[in-house]
Amino acid sequence: MEPLMDPIKDRTVVEVPPPPARPISADLLWIKDAKGNKLPDWKVLKDHLFKEGRLHKEDLLELIAMTCKEFHKSENLLKIPDPVTVVGDIHGQYYDFVKLLEVGGDPATTRYLFLGDYVDRGSFSVECLILVFALKLTFPNSIHCLRGNHECRQMTAFFNFRDECEYKYDQTIYSAFMDVFDSLPICAILNGKFLAVHGGISPDLRTIKQLNEIDRFQEPPRQGLLCDLLWADPVEEKEGEPPPKNDGRKFIVNEVRGCSYFFTFEAAVELCDKQKLLSIIRAHEAQLEGYKMHRTNEATRFPSVITIFSAPNYCDVYNNKGAILKFENNTLNILQFNCSVHPYHLPNFMDVFTWSIPFVSEKVRTYSTSDNSRFSFLSKNVIILSAKSLTF
Repeated sequence: MEPLMDPIKDRTVVEVPPPPARPISADLLWIKDAKGNKLPDWKVLKDHLFKEGRLHKEDLLELIAMTCKEFHKSENLLKIPDPVTVVGDIHGQYYDFVKLLEVGGDPATTRYLFLGDYVDRGSFSVECLILVFALKLTFPNSIHCLRGNHECRQMTAFFNFRDECEYKYDQTIYSAFMDVFDSLPICAILNGKFLAVHGGISPDLRTIKQLNEIDRFQEPPRQGLLCDLLWADPVEEKEGEPPPKNDGRKFIVNEVRGCSYFFTFEAAVELCDKQKLLSIIRAHEAQLEGYKMHRTNEATRFPSVITIFSAPNYCDVYNNKGAILKFENNTLNILQFNCSVHPYHLPNFMDVFTWSIPFVSEKVRTYSTSDNSRFSFLSKNVIILSAKSLTF
């Protein structure tokens, strides 16, 4: 794709290439498979998005609709054999997502399970979703996706995904993404031995059979089994310290999240024992090393819960590593990776002039407005300084 023109060669950060001048054409975006089915060219799309390229609205709506239809075919509970690479939260960090695919393996030859939270926090949630959807359409039997707690209207309106959709496209695109979120599966069984879910377990979960009885095609409720699968956390237990007192309760109201529960080691072990599982694999919580092996079940000598978090340097401030879990021949391997350099967006995708106005106003108040020449000079310099900051 032809990049934006730079006729006077005055880019402040010359090592950052200009983005594509126009959305990707349909001729480049769509290809035909061996059976004549229309599919997105995920490799071309990946590179186009990496350069901050966009799609035409009609192409993106078609991509979303095709993906929604594909997810509708799935049951709530996926059954996935190994080998499989398990991915935790991505949170709109597209450039780290591209790195993750290099670490985890070529999607053409690697089975993936994504545990949800593709959006919010980072500034490239749209790009993350487009690439995940393109991969799902290209490899429907080896790319698997679960719903996270951020894949809903309430969270995306409170955080920044809705703003991002409206900044890059419009409200129609946002609504289409919400329809896909309502169709996402909610949990998986890996090799018949591991329960994979975004958040955790629930006091209402007694058998694995229940999971396929949930009506998942809705905005997640604020309580109940579906809510807990997306929101619950294991009780925090620090190494070398006795477990926290819980008065014998296996589920404790999660006041930190404002909904759902903390589930105890005893609750996790009881479910695993009854359902003949080894462990619960989940995401949902940032981890300094990108993962956490929770308290070991003495009967199986295996962690009762494993947390995977795949967004390195979360929110650009946590300085954590990202991690993925590779599961093969009943062996679990953790692969860690560091964050990648990415373009910068101003908070809430505001433009540089809106961002600058408070600074201009503050400076203007300290000077006499009768000195028009000085006011003009000051305003110009403040705005120019702000515009340069946009290029980082």
